[in-house]
Amino acid sequence: MVKNQDDRRFWYELCLEDGEPLTPSSDAWQSTIKAIREHRDGFKLHSLPEWQNAVNNAVNAGIVCDRNRYLTLLRDVSIGLAIHDLEDRCDKDEMALIHLVRILDETDQSISRLSEKIEDYYIALHPARLPDFERNIRSLVDTIARDGDHPLSHLAKNIQRLHDSRTIISKNVREHAEKILPNMSALCGPLVSARLLAKAGSRYHLAKMPAASLQVLGAGPSLFTHLTSGTNPPKHGIIYQYKGVRHAKRRFRGRVSRVIACQLVIAARIDNFRKVPDEEFIIKAGRKISMAGKEV
Repeated sequence: MVKNQDDRRFWYELCLEDGEPLTPSSDAWQSTIKAIREHRDGFKLHSLPEWQNAVNNAVNAGIVCDRNRYLTLLRDVSIGLAIHDLEDRCDKDEMALIHLVRILDETDQSISRLSEKIEDYYIALHPARLPDFERNIRSLVDTIARDGDHPLSHLAKNIQRLHDSRTIISKNVREHAEKILPNMSALCGPLVSARLLAKAGSRYHLAKMPAASLQVLGAGPSLFTHLTSGTNPPKHGIIYQYKGVRHAKRRFRGRVSRVIACQLVIAARIDNFRKVPDEEFIIKAGRKISMAGKEV
């Protein structure tokens, strides 16, 4: 597509306002970046001349004073264009879900580690009384939180608050996943779908992934051990969290994992390209998953 030569300009010619060169700190800088993008996307920018000629032209036009200033301006414009392009191409709902999942997992780890430390403290001081809590760390934390004189009372209360926060975050993850990954969520649940998305990095990468890769997604350590030591390959990764895999009989677990992975890949492609639930597919896929765990 070729535009009229009268409409075409060099990128640095757009970095002027009322004859004065602009800088990233000026109020009109964002408008300048937008204008450069519009000219670029509309094929209205001249191809750059030879390097030294471009510098000389910018100096002669009064846009920059020397080569160093030209390089600085080129760097600032390049960064500005990259930021705006990323904002346009970034799916904010998708990124919000990915970060919510990571926050949820970090919250789970924090609760687990702090609760274990409290249990270690209690075992060290009261080894004979531990059976009273039937190794239920949550009840131990709740008991300590009610004891205002206990040295770990404040920490135990904070762990309780973390549990409350975890519940709220989990609810939000479910809501986001059901909106962004409706077909995957219908097959294996919103939390498992969200964790698969977070591990893959985006719906697009998840949709491109072969079923065999999705099946072991999240099983990195086991897969590495298999490749280096010759142990049996892992049968599942994150999808083990789905009750259909976790509750399947051991001899059927590999087959169930393969079937679920195949259906999830199709669901991921539907979610990425159509972005709407496909009820017919969900019903058929659900039947295949259900049959995979039964005797043939």
